[in-house]
Amino acid sequence: MNKIERVRAVLAGKPPDQPPFTIWYHFGNQHAPAERAAQVHLEFFAHYDLDLLKVMNDYDYPMPAGLDVMATPADLARLDPFDPLETPLGTQLRAIEQIGRALAGQALFVDTVFNAWNTLRRNLVKEAMGALMTDHPTALERALRVVNNNLIAYARASLERGAAGIFFSVPATAESLTREQFERFMRPFDLALLEAVRGLGECHVLHAHGEALYLDRLLDYPVHALSWSDLHGGPGIAEARELTPLPLMAGIDHVTFPYVSAAVIREQVQRARAAAGPTGFFVAPGCAVPTYSFPPLILAARDAARG
Repeated sequence: MNKIERVRAVLAGKPPDQPPFTIWYHFGNQHAPAERAAQVHLEFFAHYDLDLLKVMNDYDYPMPAGLDVMATPADLARLDPFDPLETPLGTQLRAIEQIGRALAGQALFVDTVFNAWNTLRRNLVKEAMGALMTDHPTALERALRVVNNNLIAYARASLERGAAGIFFSVPATAESLTREQFERFMRPFDLALLEAVRGLGECHVLHAHGEALYLDRLLDYPVHALSWSDLHGGPGIAEARELTPLPLMAGIDHVTFPYVSAAVIREQVQRARAAAGPTGFFVAPGCAVPTYSFPPLILAARDAARG
């Protein structure tokens, strides 16, 4: 099988010749032009001979002029619809277009999108998120709706430029918010975005980010595969197989990755493959591995996926 056939077999529930392998880390090029972002992703893909490329998305969602943080309802009211091409996300879209041209007919790739709640928190409101959820929920919902609609426009533009799907990062975990807050401020917007791109891609991946996951409320998300940290918070791969028919993307401990030997990493991959069985499984980390992970470790994971 070639790389595209291998990934499509897994997505279709058919046995591949070997489980597809993917891995990712943050390149730290959020200051760089689209050409450089595309180049480092393509070099990474080629050097490690990945089966599926996850494109990182570290360009910023724009802060309204004159603000350092959005902490009040008045601040949130300044969020407006925008054309993604006219923001820093436009640089990401230009990189996506170049990656799409380079990998056409060779491999599939997915583009990373952080959900509306996390986009708002990590880019705009920062430490104010807790108080906004508690004290100004209506203003926060309005802001989330604006951000989510902008992310929908972005995701559609990425898919139009060659991405096979959206790698949708959702921190639906007790470390981030309560279950009640998840139901109000996260899940409705997640589902709206995924419905807006349903049918526009063949490899939408839900990345359930965190340890104390509200996984029971994520398993009905309309995606093609589930990514999560099976070795940090769980559930394990065998248990996840009982919970969902979705193809699974897991197996590598992203937290300890740079600090263990190649032999340990090979053992992780071998155990993951045994637990997953012959179908519906991508060998992958639970989240981004540290950028300083040495190449021999990544190559050990890749070789164990194919051995």
